[in-house]
Amino acid sequence: MASHTYSFNMLRHPGAVEGTDVEPKFENVQTDNESSFCSLWFSCARLADDHTWHYHPEFELSWVVRSAGTRFVGDSIERYEQNDLVLLGPNLPHCWHDETDLGAQEHGSEAIVLQFRPESFGGDFLGLPELAPINRLFRASKCGLHIQGETATRVQGLMKSIFRKTGLERLMGLLEILQVMAQAPDDLRALASADYHITNDITETNRQRIEFIHRYVRQHLGREVSQSEIAALVGLTPPAFSRFFRKATGQTFVGFVNILRINEVCRLLMEGEAGITDIAMNCGYNNIANFNRQFLALKGMNPTQFREQRSRMLDRPQVPEASADLQRKPHPNRISMASSAE
Repeated sequence: MASHTYSFNMLRHPGAVEGTDVEPKFENVQTDNESSFCSLWFSCARLADDHTWHYHPEFELSWVVRSAGTRFVGDSIERYEQNDLVLLGPNLPHCWHDETDLGAQEHGSEAIVLQFRPESFGGDFLGLPELAPINRLFRASKCGLHIQGETATRVQGLMKSIFRKTGLERLMGLLEILQVMAQAPDDLRALASADYHITNDITETNRQRIEFIHRYVRQHLGREVSQSEIAALVGLTPPAFSRFFRKATGQTFVGFVNILRINEVCRLLMEGEAGITDIAMNCGYNNIANFNRQFLALKGMNPTQFREQRSRMLDRPQVPEASADLQRKPHPNRISMASSAE
């Protein structure tokens, strides 16, 4: 049985302040021995330390086995839970920031990652008509895809089996994983916006700035963090910072901070019985009316409804697989796998 267990080793500048990793984030992916793609199964204290804002020319299928926090994919900012499964296209910036107290847990975070290039299968092979669904999957992944439902469960099992395979069987295992996802568009949800493009603006300086901003804002969610404060910290005037941040992330800075705060509010609403007003204040909202407006705009419900809904979901019994298939509906942002050429 082949063993492919690795750990990310992101280098840190000797003079960097702890918690503000500012090295260039181009990841040089190395294929496994006698293999055309890379497989990683690793544990670490915190994904936020080992998995910083970065990009690479390979596709990446990332399964967060154990961790919870905030996932950044292009201009998408969402909360994630354990068993989060995402397919990322080439050169799409991404990172996972787990909760600050996760590292204190006994086992920390765990993830399984597959990284590969299209040429892993050979250019002529991908041109075969039988591979058209997988090519459409590749095109859709340029925005990042969140894999859900029964498809996620099947893919996760197949990802584990990769580590028991060698040679051609291993490559066919990767192809089977891609086929499962390509045949289930209802379980695929786009993450970044369709017009998100950062490839032409990926520079060492911008990567350093974005990574610093991610960390700094998360560490200071409980207080006011102004655009002028951040602009000064990254060496830009407020107008220049506003242009830079919108171009690099697809978000306004105010919108970015608000998404992070509401995600943190949601985590606290799910994890304890603290009052909603206290949670809002601790997450930087001094105006409760504004907090309620922002929460409704992002979540489509008020905080009380959110807490009640999550409570009902946790108390709900497991639905048998046959019934789940009958009840499954297409996701609002599902990916179209129509055969029309782009």
